[in-house]
Amino acid sequence: MHGYIQIMVGRAGASKDAPGSLATGYANPVRFTTSQIGVCGGDISLSQEAAIMATIPVLDHPEITVINGQVVTSSVAIADYFLKRHDDVLKKIRTLECSPGFHARNFAEMFIDVTVGNGAVRRTPAYQITRDGFAFLAMGFTGKRAARFKEAYITAFNQMERVLNDVPTLPGPAHNAHAVYLYMTEIHRVWMAHLYPMLVASQSPLAHRLHDYINDGLFASALVDRSLNSNKEVCDE
Repeated sequence: MHGYIQIMVGRAGASKDAPGSLATGYANPVRFTTSQIGVCGGDISLSQEAAIMATIPVLDHPEITVINGQVVTSSVAIADYFLKRHDDVLKKIRTLECSPGFHARNFAEMFIDVTVGNGAVRRTPAYQITRDGFAFLAMGFTGKRAARFKEAYITAFNQMERVLNDVPTLPGPAHNAHAVYLYMTEIHRVWMAHLYPMLVASQSPLAHRLHDYINDGLFASALVDRSLNSNKEVCDE
């Protein structure tokens, strides 16, 4: 079953006199005003999100669209961006050395009905491609524009890594447990050196009760610290 979408566009690619080479041919010379897209497996509704043009920081990229919350592009847009023949891009997609599962998730077959001169319509196969599929495909391209994309792609990942590394690491349970143990150790030291002797000398009923609480607190914090930081020793004073 195929779903169809009709969209208005300016052109599918560059004009016939656009830059190209004998190896790549002209960059999608077909010009049209209306196209109809059919995707295998069912209908696609673009009433809410079609033609929302997203921008990806740092990376220069082909025309992309948000469909049902997912950023996608098309084989036509990729061919236009990299100045390659659309047929060559289709061939590249079909022969990608990736797993069948990855191909199925990231490359959806569709058909485009292109209106050419004098009202004639030509139906041509194409692919709707996810962000991951686009990156996988583009890494196999050659040429100056492909090289610029790869360099920008690597730069973007390096910047993301630097940002992640700059985020301070929040203290974990082991760190917190050891901090509590150190605090309790200091409290115990002050208690034994100053407070406890004073309370005993004054015959305060709090002396032995607080002594037990502080010793128990130190011992419990030492147990937790040792369980999370195996290189620490338990103080059982």
